[in-house]
Amino acid sequence: MAPAPRFSPAEQEKLVLCAAITTIEQSSLLDFSMSKIAKLAGLSMGSVYKFVQCKEDVLIALATRMYQERQRIFRQVLSLPLTTPERIVANSLLDFSKVQMYAFDDQLESIVNTKAMMNRCSPRWLDQMIACGKVCEGMFQEFLQSAAQSGELISGERDIEEINSGTWSLAIGYFQTVRLHQCWQKEQDAAKEDCVPVLAPDNQHIRSLQRLINTYDWQQQVSNEDINKVCQSLVDAGLR
Repeated sequence: MAPAPRFSPAEQEKLVLCAAITTIEQSSLLDFSMSKIAKLAGLSMGSVYKFVQCKEDVLIALATRMYQERQRIFRQVLSLPLTTPERIVANSLLDFSKVQMYAFDDQLESIVNTKAMMNRCSPRWLDQMIACGKVCEGMFQEFLQSAAQSGELISGERDIEEINSGTWSLAIGYFQTVRLHQCWQKEQDAAKEDCVPVLAPDNQHIRSLQRLINTYDWQQQVSNEDINKVCQSLVDAGLR
């Protein structure tokens, strides 16, 4: 009779992904090796390939867990004792160093959301990552629908899609621009941090987001005092 395996399948998968994180941190998202993952995990290559069949699988698997963590943070922000417009702003006022999962979150997100990556990975991991993204989208959609049904969003469900796409596009575009500039300046400033700095209440992105939100018909629009209140709520929640 063959000896029982030392680890359950769930434990082996966790070992593989933890080893992958360490391997990437020691090399890069492009240069890590599957053999190094197996060595760090203390598993055979055959055991590793039971869970991830290629390097693309490794990256998609790590991204899936990153998005699962973001779901948790997202739920926490949406449950804060704030108005709906204030909670929208709160997502841009987070201290991202407190909510990131890996040191390479930003680079990972850029790599996995490409057609080439998605075409090369296994359906199992791709389906899981896409499902995580859909959960996040659904949470925000339900959040806005609740505001419309309660009367907080006076115009009702008519503006939900516009608010959804407009606010997220503004936020994603701003933070991608900041990260791009960080990459450009990295050689000139070796000590520069990779993480996006915590935004001040009067930051240009926050002012733009405030103006956009206030173009819609809310029972209570977002004032400068409200933005300061949002910052304090995030501090109290350990998110800023």
